Amino acid sequence: MATTKKNIVILGGGFGGIVAALRVGKGLRQVGLTEKYGVTVIDRNERQAYTPVLYEHAAAPKDEKEPNNITLDIARLLKGLPVDFMKGEVAEIDLMNGDVHLKTGGEIKAEFAIIALGSEVNYFGIPGMAEHATPLKTFADAERIRAALQGLLAQNKTPRVVIGGAGPNGIELAGQIKHLHPQCDITIVEAMPEILPGFAPRMVKLARKRLTRLGIKIAVNSKIASVETNAIKLGEGADVPFDLMVWTGGVKAPDLVSKLPLRAERGKPVAEFGMGCVPQTPDLKLYPMVYVIGDSVCFYDSKTGKPMPTVAPVAIEQAEVVAHNVLEEIKKAEQPAYTVMTKNYSAQEYPYVIPIGGHWAAAKIGPVFMTGYPGWIFKRFVELDYLITVMPFFTALGAWMK
Repeated sequence: MATTKKNIVILGGGFGGIVAALRVGKGLRQVGLTEKYGVTVIDRNERQAYTPVLYEHAAAPKDEKEPNNITLDIARLLKGLPVDFMKGEVAEIDLMNGDVHLKTGGEIKAEFAIIALGSEVNYFGIPGMAEHATPLKTFADAERIRAALQGLLAQNKTPRVVIGGAGPNGIELAGQIKHLHPQCDITIVEAMPEILPGFAPRMVKLARKRLTRLGIKIAVNSKIASVETNAIKLGEGADVPFDLMVWTGGVKAPDLVSKLPLRAERGKPVAEFGMGCVPQTPDLKLYPMVYVIGDSVCFYDSKTGKPMPTVAPVAIEQAEVVAHNVLEEIKKAEQPAYTVMTKNYSAQEYPYVIPIGGHWAAAKIGPVFMTGYPGWIFKRFVELDYLITVMPFFTALGAWMK
């Protein structure tokens, strides 16, 4: 008689979700439990967008080909492993009964649930922002920005581009557009007192210097009150006209996640050091073991007390921790005498890099800062490192070099 496999359901095919799937799939094969346990990755898209290079595609000239590694086929990444991919959108996660409900009406039973749904655009309730601005969050967003920009350039005019938000996404996009299309008039608008809020002061100084040299205007302490068809209104009443408005000013946990009966802060579920979720109340028993990683989780750095940054290395390391702990729990379920060796996620300072126009980037590696072409080379190797994480080495190298 055929037996029904117990499911490890991974919601989201981003950085964390794919790495978790790869590690759990390989682990099940190593311990010979692929007949009893199955892994299913669910995502609304068939391809994973490599978000760190979206700005390049958004700013690219009309005749430039799509970068080879900007989208990755999820099913292909999982090929050869005991992992199934399902294209679909999750409507509800029933943590009491262990069911994942899809918008198409289907249901999947989950023994373990790994939530890696990333984040959604946060417009902070600014009137007109959703209607008149384009976010830069997905490949489709990058396509829209590129099409709009090319349409303006085709009119032989000086496009006025306003970018709301001076975090890495906004700065990277501004730098690349100005580098490739110097005729554009670009203004970055930021509500905080300085660009790159929360980043090292030297990094802020280096980025500001580069932006100024490129001729990009920077307006800090400028809160956007509303957005109209071709202008933003600032809190102090000033108008900033635009032909293209791009919003990179904030993200939030998906509504689906924020409504779960889990303890939350900043609208995101709180995870323990093993990345397991914390129930809303102590007596609440969750049927599937629930883990959450990446942008969907609020996880505090034990040293600084600040939330961990929403960057790929964090999501990938959290995925490694979750995969280990899921496999340990499975071993315990199959061998009751087995002693679970829980792995905890320990926060650390990650190297980061901010490219600002062409082959120029500012990178911080521990106490060392690199700028210019060396910083851009570091950026390229960061991209290769991720591709090697999810692909065979030579396949990753081929994608990286094209």
